Amino acid sequence: MKTINRNGLNVSVLSLGTVQLGLDYGVNNAHGKPSEETANAILTCAIQNGINILDTAGSYGDSEIIIGKWLKKVNPQERPFIVTKVAGFQAGSYRSVKDFLRTKVSESKTRLGLEQLDMLMIHNFDEYIRDSDNIRQAMEELKADGDIRFTGASAYAHHDYKEIAETGFDATQIPVNLFDWTQLENGGMQKLEQSGMIVFARSVFLQGLVFANPDDLPPKMGFARDTIIKFRGLCKKFNLTPATLALSYVNSLSGVTSLVLGCETPRQVQENVDLINRCVVLSHEQLSDIR
Repeated sequence: MKTINRNGLNVSVLSLGTVQLGLDYGVNNAHGKPSEETANAILTCAIQNGINILDTAGSYGDSEIIIGKWLKKVNPQERPFIVTKVAGFQAGSYRSVKDFLRTKVSESKTRLGLEQLDMLMIHNFDEYIRDSDNIRQAMEELKADGDIRFTGASAYAHHDYKEIAETGFDATQIPVNLFDWTQLENGGMQKLEQSGMIVFARSVFLQGLVFANPDDLPPKMGFARDTIIKFRGLCKKFNLTPATLALSYVNSLSGVTSLVLGCETPRQVQENVDLINRCVVLSHEQLSDIR
């Protein structure tokens, strides 16, 4: 699988999201949380297909524990890079923030069976905003001490991407999909690209919404009906499946390093790998049609 080098790290263009391994998750999740045996098969299928990034978090149920057990069976030379996240900060002194982070890092290292975390992200960027100086300093110290290799922050589309770019962190994870192009129009994506940060794109399929039949949406999702109808029309116009168009759109944006996709079965891992290999670079005209 193709990799992109950012900040000295070779990142596969597809990362495996693992929230599904620890929780029932997703609008169209038909299988529920997989068994440990299935979870192991999902993880193994991912690395066999060249995926070298696993995305997890302490709040993803027992995802870290499942990954940690599986890592004990993996050849060290084949071990993927693990991105995990921390949340639950309380505003306070620098010492309290640092102690909180050290505790959370220690817990994640124990669950994953690692002596050093590959990457630690702030899971909730709003928490960073409320206490940015203390959190940034504590993250930098953890990195200097060797507790973590890379730093990052996870954010949402409403956040100020310039502020993310100015954190000094190594990476960010943001939602990117063809239904919302606000951060392209306001220059947010360009600011992230200029910063040199590793950019992980999540919610590419909007938790499965791109696959939904517009006539079968539950009442609470009715607002998305017209958008999905337009999307289906573009699929026919471009002669692309919904999955291929959704991935191709994100893959066509400069600055995006890797797409984070979760899977419920090993078959879905293989399907996603095949999809990423079938992605096309959309033309300017096609991108304009989507917007």
